[in-house]
Amino acid sequence: MISTEQRCPLPISAPENDQIRITQMSRQQGRCLPATSMPDREWWVKLWSQPEETLKIMGLQAGMSVLDLGCGYGHFTIPAARIVKPALVVGVDIDFPILAQAQQAAKEVPNCLLLNQDILTIPQIITNQFDYITIHSTFHGLPNPVEFVRQIVSLLKPEGYFSVVNWQPIPREQTIWLDKPRGPKTELRISPQKLLSIVKAATQRLVAVQQVDLPPYHYGIIFKLLCCLKY
Repeated sequence: MISTEQRCPLPISAPENDQIRITQMSRQQGRCLPATSMPDREWWVKLWSQPEETLKIMGLQAGMSVLDLGCGYGHFTIPAARIVKPALVVGVDIDFPILAQAQQAAKEVPNCLLLNQDILTIPQIITNQFDYITIHSTFHGLPNPVEFVRQIVSLLKPEGYFSVVNWQPIPREQTIWLDKPRGPKTELRISPQKLLSIVKAATQRLVAVQQVDLPPYHYGIIFKLLCCLKY
């Protein structure tokens, strides 16, 4: 069961021999990112009809532990858990009714853990480190993306991967799906060059290792955490 309160016991046990360590959560209610909203499930599922293939294109491999920030319905979280099993996959989303749908879908996926929490507070809540952290179609809504990336570094294992999927920086009226414009406002969209600049401003330890087109309207960039900087 997912609690409707922003509070969890310490620790939360996870499947197999893995555990996730969570510090005491605040009772203060989090907030949704003002520039983001979870898309309607019907068109979102049709837009991303092969989530496992997308994850593999974005570098996910068997055995990797995963943190999915802004996981929504679990459309990518649950396939990720199947790819990496028995490694732990943690999905985080502040929207409880939507996360409850993910919880229902994940009943038969024992290595998938879902947390009802604001993704902006996760670096203060989870003390685990992960092989792979992903944020899908949400990065544009971060109020301070440079600071967010700085904090994410603490949750990555050495040589771990940070995967960002964004809407292409084209006018919203051109991203038509099922007869309607979809995605964030045009002015909120982040180009690949802008994303690279944000990450570089946050840390020199995250280095872009791959950029991919994800038709029809997205792109992805994979960053790798360097063990140490060489001078």
